[in-house]
Amino acid sequence: MNAPAVRLTLHSSMHKRPGSRPTRTQPSRAPRHLTKPPLRLQPTTLWDYPSQDYGDAQQGLPGYKGATPSYIIWNLLQRYTNENDLVVDCFCGSGTTLDVARDLNRRALGYDVHPARKDIFRVDARKLPPELTSKVDFVFIDPPYGTHLDYGNDPRDIGKLDAADPAYYTAMDQVFSEIHRLLKPAHRMALYVSDSYVHGQGFHPIGFGLFSLLCKRFTAIDIISVVRHNKTLEMGNYRKAAEEGNFFLRGFNYLFVMEKV
Repeated sequence: MNAPAVRLTLHSSMHKRPGSRPTRTQPSRAPRHLTKPPLRLQPTTLWDYPSQDYGDAQQGLPGYKGATPSYIIWNLLQRYTNENDLVVDCFCGSGTTLDVARDLNRRALGYDVHPARKDIFRVDARKLPPELTSKVDFVFIDPPYGTHLDYGNDPRDIGKLDAADPAYYTAMDQVFSEIHRLLKPAHRMALYVSDSYVHGQGFHPIGFGLFSLLCKRFTAIDIISVVRHNKTLEMGNYRKAAEEGNFFLRGFNYLFVMEKV
């Protein structure tokens, strides 16, 4: 039988801005079968944590589609930044990066063409502020993985470009050029991304494509696989479709850690 079309890349984003800490949302609750263990540095290149958020507070806006698990950003900032360092996220989404950075006493700036909070600036990731040239200590991005999620009507949204369209990679290459300009010499950035599969249309190895573009400007520090904990992957109709259609659900995301050459 023909399996239904399944779009299998959850985009995550985050947002940031300088200034006072925004009012936090109500504490998030992990699913009942999960607990929130204390945060610790992930010691291997296979990262896993059983909750979207850590601690008693919500990082980012609740219910935001494709939000980045906040422990990923926590681990990166613990490893590659110090207090008062400047962190930038130009696909800021729900503001997760902002909240984690402020938890760790880092300064943070967030940009997005669809700002979801007042502390996110409406800016195209391909045209970041010129005054930030060589002033940023760390950049984290979780960009759109093709057209899997609709974030709004702004035509500058890279998420409106299909993963099969070369224009998607052209746009992301422009983003990487801007990130390289912002970073201080020998400083790091990280890209969190998934491949794309749409049943009936095909598989797109977005991770490999973006990694090859990154290597034009950056030196690879490491490649990490992040286990996905997504509710849709546990839904019976998704699993049945994958079994009967003989295709795979996305079980992990790439996390590329790069250094400015």
